[in-house]
Amino acid sequence: MRKPASPYALLALCGVVFISGCATNGHHPAAAAATPTGPQRVGTIALVNEDLSYVLVDVGSLYSPQAGTALKSFSGGAETAILAVDPEKQRPFIVADIIRGNPKVGDEVRE
Repeated sequence: MRKPASPYALLALCGVVFISGCATNGHHPAAAAATPTGPQRVGTIALVNEDLSYVLVDVGSLYSPQAGTALKSFSGGAETAILAVDPEKQRPFIVADIIRGNPKVGDEVRE
């Protein structure tokens, strides 16, 4: 059974959303029409909570995967973790559970 999110986790999510909310002006470049040939980039890890085994992924204006989708995080081209998308999300962030590995802030996340 999945543990409910702690008040601290929700507070952290709200803080990150508040801080980043002013960083965009609502204008985003158009997405490329080409079909990706490799793993699709989802975003970048913005926060890691090792105690509760989850990460916040900043997806910006990129594709936002559905709950349950398997993701991988990478640093310098090397895989750092396997993640699973959680239903909880608030643009530009999604929550993903850490299934295996040691993700770090700044790691690239791909589907």
